[in-house]
Amino acid sequence: MNSEQLFNMALGLTVPWKVEHIEFETTSGNFRKLHIHLTFLKGSKFKDAGGTICPIHDTKERRWRHLDFFQHECYLHAKVPRITLTDGTVQQVSVP
Repeated sequence: MNSEQLFNMALGLTVPWKVEHIEFETTSGNFRKLHIHLTFLKGSKFKDAGGTICPIHDTKERRWRHLDFFQHECYLHAKVPRITLTDGTVQQVSVP
């Protein structure tokens, strides 16, 4: 099992989401940060609030703080899809 698979399981990610890569940042004073980069499978479609499957309009880069991983700060990074709804409006999908 590689680290991407381990973090997929630890974060509870389901298809189409997956861990793309992981970076471990060491700063001065031996303080470390864990950066987990998420992606989704190419060609994926996402459901709107009503359950209708919608195509991706574009993505927006997002970053948020997750719970610490042992003593290390943990940050999630993802290009979060925005979908085109049936009425033509665009809405960001919920992240897992």
